[in-house]
Amino acid sequence: MNTTIVKRLMYKEWYFQRWMLVGYFVAGLVSVALLAGGSNASFYAGTILLMTAMIAGGVQLAIIAGVNERTEQTLPFIMTLPVSPREYATAKIGANVAMFFVPWGLLSLATLAIFSASPDGRGLIPFASLLLIEMFASFCLVLGAAVVTESQGWTVGVMIVSNLFLQGFLYYVSHMPEIANGMRAKVVTWGPNGIALLVAEVAISVLLLGITFVVQSRKKNFI
Repeated sequence: MNTTIVKRLMYKEWYFQRWMLVGYFVAGLVSVALLAGGSNASFYAGTILLMTAMIAGGVQLAIIAGVNERTEQTLPFIMTLPVSPREYATAKIGANVAMFFVPWGLLSLATLAIFSASPDGRGLIPFASLLLIEMFASFCLVLGAAVVTESQGWTVGVMIVSNLFLQGFLYYVSHMPEIANGMRAKVVTWGPNGIALLVAEVAISVLLLGITFVVQSRKKNFI
């Protein structure tokens, strides 16, 4: 594998989307500050803003990564360069996952740190962890749809399905007895079902990225 060309393609992804990432990250920082505000109103506003920033940022990354190169007819030009489909898939998926993972990871850690620092918020850590990782898994799904199909219609359709699933996921997790009963606790309590769901989310995220890489790296036609 030509690591030089892979690095250059990854840099291209970061360079053209850097200001968008900064904007969403700043919105995420504002949401974290609201979460730490102490009032119910600021906590609610911070939660909504954090979810919005993560979802919107992930969707825009996926669309730019998988759809814009097709609609702007830059993908055929890129594939005339000395780069193989495998190298292109490595750069495309690696760069976009890293671009989402870095701000998502920092904001997730900040959110969990705020909950951990508050005796009244520690019981929310399992619920928040499951929700944050679900949003990362949703990003992996939308990114996979965008990169593999290169279709705005399919990508938007998958995005809608993933957002609807998120609403059902919120309801399901908040009504899991071991999660619901621990939300108002002073300590972090993980039950076996919560841990199993957490592991499943991580496994699904890795599986989605793996499938995306395999399908994309085996493509022969980029016209």
